[in-house]
Amino acid sequence: DEMKKLLSITFVILLLPSMAFAGACPMLKSEVEDKIATLDQTKHATLISFALMLHEQGVKAHESGDHGMSEELLNGALRLLDV
Repeated sequence: DEMKKLLSITFVILLLPSMAFAGACPMLKSEVEDKIATLDQTKHATLISFALMLHEQGVKAHESGDHGMSEELLNGALRLLDV
């Protein structure tokens, strides 16, 4: 009985992230855009261009329904912009 409960909890945990990602993508997208707006465009031009590329790919992944990939790409852009 404990094993069945554990398996059902594990199953729910595995399914929930894909549903949660859909809501996280727009928030991450905005965070990336806000970070870019506050950085020195000249001093960090290369980082910004790479972050914009990741941002664009993240938005495309979100639009195609791949929210896991979208979140990874947008988080990568945020890490890049963390200067």
